[in-house]
Amino acid sequence: MGEQTGKKKETVSSGTGFIISKDGMILTNKHVVADTEADYTVITNDNKEYTAKVLARDPVQDLALVKIKGTNFKPVTLGDSEKVVLGQSVICIGNALGQFQNTVSAGVVSGLSRQISATGGGAMETLSGVIQTDAAINPGNSGGPLVNLQGEVIGINVAMAQSA
Repeated sequence: MGEQTGKKKETVSSGTGFIISKDGMILTNKHVVADTEADYTVITNDNKEYTAKVLARDPVQDLALVKIKGTNFKPVTLGDSEKVVLGQSVICIGNALGQFQNTVSAGVVSGLSRQISATGGGAMETLSGVIQTDAAINPGNSGGPLVNLQGEVIGINVAMAQSA
């Protein structure tokens, strides 16, 4: 009996991101692409798959910059998070539970400049300046855009309250 060598690849988690440039730059959460040994694949809304390269991980803001090869991608429009107000309507977009692509939930801004402690993957981080919303966010929504009613991205889905 011979020894088996090599590794079996499997999908172990999923998250969301959004394209911010025509040449395939994607913004997501650092915790979505935290495994430095993993290979990442991006699946776009039209079900095309792209090999992704993680360019940067920001541990303080829980942000990551990912790149896919291609041109003429349609980037999101970025808004100004400094102009967000309490009670403002917002929309969260994501890949809820890693199973339901393009999940949309609506809500309002419930709080501004919150500080939270987020845990996951055996790590805990403190995030400051967080926009709180009552829109439903599930595992898999991480890295997805928080959008105002003008269609501008004003934040990024990062955490949910477990008891909410």
